[in-house]
Order: sequence, then C-alpha cells, then structure tokens
Amino acid sequence: MSDVVTIERGRTGHQPWRILGGLVIVALLLGALWFQRATVSGAVEQIGSLSAATIGLILVLCVYERWSRANIVMRLLGAPVGIRTGLVIHDVGNAVSKGIPFGGALGTALRWQISRDRQIPPERFATMLVAYGIATTFASWLLPFLAMSIDLTRRPAQLIDVAILGVIAIVLTASATFWAVVLRSDRLESWTERRLRRLWETLSRRAGSLANHDPAAGVAAVRRELFEIGRRPWSLMGRTLLSQGSGALILIVALRGFGVGDELGVTEFFRVFFVASLLGTFAPTPGGVGVIEAGVTGALVAAGVDTTTALAGVLVYRLITYVVPIALGAVLYVAWRIRRRKSAVESSESPASTACADEEARILAPSERANTAPTS
Repeated sequence: MSDVVTIERGRTGHQPWRILGGLVIVALLLGALWFQRATVSGAVEQIGSLSAATIGLILVLCVYERWSRANIVMRLLGAPVGIRTGLVIHDVGNAVSKGIPFGGALGTALRWQISRDRQIPPERFATMLVAYGIATTFASWLLPFLAMSIDLTRRPAQLIDVAILGVIAIVLTASATFWAVVLRSDRLESWTERRLRRLWETLSRRAGSLANHDPAAGVAAVRRELFEIGRRPWSLMGRTLLSQGSGALILIVALRGFGVGDELGVTEFFRVFFVASLLGTFAPTPGGVGVIEAGVTGALVAAGVDTTTALAGVLVYRLITYVVPIALGAVLYVAWRIRRRKSAVESSESPASTACADEEARILAPSERANTAPTS
C-alpha cells in the first residue's frame, strides 16, 4: 500500500496546478455561498420542516442505494464475496474518489488492497472495476434518454429535445460499438498487454515490490470475462439503472415533502434531473461538488419550483448521496484497518507461530550456550 501511495505522491508532486485548481474552485464555491447566504439559510430552515414519514422514506431509499451498489460489486466479484465485503470495497473507494480531489487512483488502490485481503484474484477485480464503470457510464446516459422519451409522449417535441436525444443516442451507440470492437479484437489484446507491461516496468522502478507482479498476464482472462458479461448485460444494466435512479427518487421525495406539486410533473422532473446530473459528471470537482448543486437547482427553478425549495431539496439529495457515502466509507475504512491489524496480531500469536519460535530457539540454543559459556 505504501508503494501505491508513493507513486500517487510522485504524480501529484509533479503537477502543482492540481492544487491551484482545487483552491480556485473552493474559493469560487465559498464566494457563491456568501452571495447566496440568504437563500441557503432559508433552504436549511425549510429542511427542518420535513415530516417524519418523508424522512423515513428517504432513509429507506438511502439504505437501498448503498445496498444496491454493494450488491453489484458482490455479484461481479463472485464467491466468496458477501454483501458486507462488497459494501466495504465499493464505499471505501467511493469515499476517497468523491472526497479527495483527483482521488480516483488512490480509491482504486484501496479497493484492490481490500480485495487482495479477501483473496480475490486480480483478474476478477479488474473485471469488476471495468464492468462496473462501463455499466455506470451507460446508465448515466441511458436514464436521461428514457426520461426524455417518456416525457415527449405527453407533449410536443422541441428542437432542443431532439438535439439532446440525438446526442445521447450517438454517445450510447458509439460506446456500445467501441466496446464490441475492443472485446472482439485479438490485436488490441496484444497491444494492451505490451503497453501494460511497459507501464508496470516503469512503476516497478519506483516501487520495487511491484516487480513481483505481472498484470499483463491477466489481460486475456479479463477480456474473456468482460465478453461473457457483454453477451448478457441486461441483469447488470438493470441493477445499475435502479441504483442510479434511486438518487433521483430521493430528490423527488424530498421535493414532494416540501410541498412541490403539479408545477413539477414526474416525467419533467426526471428529464431535468438526469440532464443536469449528466452535465455534472464533467465537473472538475470531486463528486461534482458545486456544479451538480447549481445545475440541478437551476434546472428545477426553470421548471417552476421556488428557488429556496429547490435548493432545500438538492441539499437533502446531496446529503444522502454525497456526504453520507463519504462518511460511511470513512467508517468502513477505519473498521477494516482495525480488523486487519487485529488479524495480523492474532496470526503472529497463533500456536503455529509460537511453535516455529520455540523450534528456532531450540536450534539456536547450543550456539548461544557456547557463546555464553565461561572460559577456564
């Protein structure tokens, strides 16, 4: 793990612009909060008016969202991984990726560290990582496409609607074609093996322990498993769509709890929500902080929702889908570290370890006695 952190530090050390960019973004967010402090204060006060039934339903959706994501990871990794391990692997990496600027690489490293402790083969871990990433990306584009298509069955289509649907359709088609070509190409597999081997050799010079591994040897196995998943993607895509859509349900439940009614239809809500969220995925901030809040709030206001109410709903939504996962991931990481340390202590104090120590002492005893024997 220290080797991975050393590599990550080396990368960030050569790119001070990342720190500068993060500071600029934080300054802009703080400035926006200052100028809109009256609206933010009103939104926070309005959150306190939520009924117990609404809060309970939001919490149920929160639990389902965490469970559904852990379930996807568990199914992709296969036996002997359970839902608890799937939750730890997903949420620890998710907390780092969302909570630390440019923390994606470190989050992946932590996920791999936890997976390795659970004796998960590296090829299976790589398959899970790629398949989950592809499914999430497809769901992020497919959900607004479905929401807008349903919305257009109830109202006349405008030029902007057709343009957005066309762009999404092109992206989905191009992505599906790209992965179909990649998974069927022997030439790309050979090229990937060569490139990965060269990259690993470079990393091994920075971290010597990496030289004992050869990830390029597992490229063929990963390709095979991804190809099998791609032949029957509907189960994975269905679970991912439900998982992604649960976040939207949290927001619509919160808005309804604040009294938003006919001014925001269900299909219109899903359309503005998914389009705004899709744009937020391109944000340079961790987890789209600031961008998603502003984008979704602006889209809701444009749809007819009061500004303070829209912001209150978005704050509840981001609390459940952004702050809670980071806090949960941090707790799970600390618990994993404690269990790992306890396991290491118990292993060192096991009877087998004690027997080895006694045997070593017995073998060394004659020489020690000879060294300490008095001379005449």
